[in-house]
Amino acid sequence: MSLKIHVSPSGRKAERPNIAQRVGAIFGLAGLVLAWAVVLLPCALWLLFNLVFNRPQETPVRQQA
Repeated sequence: MSLKIHVSPSGRKAERPNIAQRVGAIFGLAGLVLAWAVVLLPCALWLLFNLVFNRPQETPVRQQA
């Protein structure tokens, strides 16, 4: 069994993304970050509000008969 490695000709450059692809990737990443912020920010604020204003109150211990 032999391992065959394909080597591209040295005169051929590696393909690089053009400016339109880079801009699209940046906007896509920014959209994902914005979507997570829209989902997570209200949840984090709600949790913080509940932790600050709705502190757990100690219930009185039941008296045993």
